[in-house]
Amino acid sequence: MSLETPRVSSRLDLLYLVTREFNADLDIDQVLRNVLSATVAAAGASDASLILFDAEGKLATNLAFSDFKMQKRSSTVMETITQKGVAGWVRVNRTGLLIEDVNNDERWYQDESNPELVEVRSAVCVPIQLPDTLIGILTITSRQPNKFEEGDLAMLSIIADQAAFALTNARLFEAEQQRRRLGDTLTSITQTINSSLDLDEVLDLILEQLWLVVEYDSSSILLFDDDYATLVVRAAKGFDNIEDALKVRLTYDEYSPNYQAIYMKIPFVIPDVDQEPHWIKSTSSVNVRSWIGAPLIARGEAVGILTVDSHELDKYQEDNVKIVATFADHAATAVANAQAVTQLQKAEATYASLFEDSTDIIFITDYDGTILDINRKACQILRRPKDFFIKSSISFIDPQLKKYLADQTKRLKVWREPSIELEVKDAYRQTLPLEIKVRQIQYKGKDGVEWVGRDISARKEIEQLRQDMVNMLVHDLRGPLGNIINIIDLIKMMLATQPDHPKLLNFLDMAKRSGQTIKDLVDSMLDVSRLEEGEVPLQRSMTNIGDLLLAVKEQVGPQAESKDMELTIDPVPDDLVIWLDTSLIRRVLINVVGNAVKYTPLEGHISVSTSTTETGIHFTVSDDGPGISPQNLTTIFDKFSRADYSTSISGVGLGLAFCKLAVEAHEGKIYVESDGIPGQGSTFHIVLPIMEPTE
Repeated sequence: MSLETPRVSSRLDLLYLVTREFNADLDIDQVLRNVLSATVAAAGASDASLILFDAEGKLATNLAFSDFKMQKRSSTVMETITQKGVAGWVRVNRTGLLIEDVNNDERWYQDESNPELVEVRSAVCVPIQLPDTLIGILTITSRQPNKFEEGDLAMLSIIADQAAFALTNARLFEAEQQRRRLGDTLTSITQTINSSLDLDEVLDLILEQLWLVVEYDSSSILLFDDDYATLVVRAAKGFDNIEDALKVRLTYDEYSPNYQAIYMKIPFVIPDVDQEPHWIKSTSSVNVRSWIGAPLIARGEAVGILTVDSHELDKYQEDNVKIVATFADHAATAVANAQAVTQLQKAEATYASLFEDSTDIIFITDYDGTILDINRKACQILRRPKDFFIKSSISFIDPQLKKYLADQTKRLKVWREPSIELEVKDAYRQTLPLEIKVRQIQYKGKDGVEWVGRDISARKEIEQLRQDMVNMLVHDLRGPLGNIINIIDLIKMMLATQPDHPKLLNFLDMAKRSGQTIKDLVDSMLDVSRLEEGEVPLQRSMTNIGDLLLAVKEQVGPQAESKDMELTIDPVPDDLVIWLDTSLIRRVLINVVGNAVKYTPLEGHISVSTSTTETGIHFTVSDDGPGISPQNLTTIFDKFSRADYSTSISGVGLGLAFCKLAVEAHEGKIYVESDGIPGQGSTFHIVLPIMEPTE
């Protein structure tokens, strides 16, 4: 047995009809009329009304269905109802309302002058809304009390929800159509702007396109001159004498409409120029009655103004003003583009001058290595004319460069700037050492590669002199030091039978340690160069790490004791044996621990710890000295590089450079951690891989 009553069935039929109507057509006015008449019939109502608001919440549309036909009520009546009546209550509370008898409900607005309201006895009123927007109000009324029930309120709420979406879609569709019409015109303007670098031509075309969407009798575009004190007409349309119009110059007047629009950076509209006290009549504007002025804003600054004139009073509405402002923005873009082109031309001229007059070698290639340009200095150094290089391969300058470009392409494309040192040969086969810095640039609108080569002959000579000095010191010191150490060993053997030999042996041990320290330094000076060239074959052997650390302590311990330091070397398992070059790694550890002793203040603390994994061994040397500043962390392992605070401590800056080369020769790594805070010190890490012994 069906539980549907005729009234419920009627509601379902109505909802089906409403859904079909809202989905069938975007002619929303006709749809709303159909829905109102169907709602009255289905609910058994006497009348129905629909009030719609615009985006600003003002009354936009009001429809009424009464006596089986559509009627239009006065805006005054509807404004009153939305303020005082039940519609006003729903507007404020944003919820539906059922009134069974209006005589017993103070929310109903009784207007004796309006028979339609006097005859009403019951009503249902619901908001048409989205979550954040009130679109309108839908009301049905009856001349009978208690005519409606909760089911009618629910039904009307559903209709209102569907109406909200339908109205929103219709408004969006209408706005989209309007935007599309304007967009087509603006697209044409954009194409015009992009198709010509002639500013006057572009501005003329903008005024022509503007007339297609906003009618005017005359229009002009004025731009500031160079001193920004005078507006000059650069384009004009519709004037009786265009040549005279283009000669117009407007001096600064803070009260004039032109300068008011420019100063406030907003469009300025005058419905009646005769009512504007600061409007200045001229021969070209004698017939003008209404006017729009929209400033041209480029990069946040006003550069001019677009004006539109009409001989009709109050010709222009808000939508016209918006369109003119949009065209002004496009005109500003054209001006900005023209200014950018001028600036670019100046920049290119400046770059060309710097490029040609630079004292460095500069050449530009594409990513295939083809030379696109080369400066005067490069031609002089390489002793060839410019035409010889253009479209040649970069390999002509040096065979390494083509491969280097291929290897560095990924880095260059993310704006890294690598560098390479090499020696190039000129046409007479003379060699010139260069440091070449490479970076990506824009060259004639495409990605290119700029190569800047600096002559480093003087630096190379200094480095060679320094290396020659090191080699000389090594050569002159190694022999005598070896003799001293051997003699000390011989004396120790001879003194073994003497009664005071323990004290004498202690002094000799001190002398031997000092001699060994000097010998290690001399060897390090030699090994730095040899390791850089890969000329030091590793003398690997199975090395007991405990014995290695003991040797380090014996060498460095007395220095720590002399400064009342606490030197702690954590013990390691007796059977910890690693395949490595004992001499090199011993000197590495002595260097690092010795540096910690050297730079840490009196009574400081130094600790050496060792840990192992399946693949490597990790030495850690920590101190509580002055630390290393962040700017020194990246250079501390470079040759002749020393920390900022080390100027008062003797040294040439080769120790850590040797350590880095020796560790890397073992395929390991060495690095340091420090915050550069005095008292928190530094921590050096030496990581060596564990390798299987080879024959």
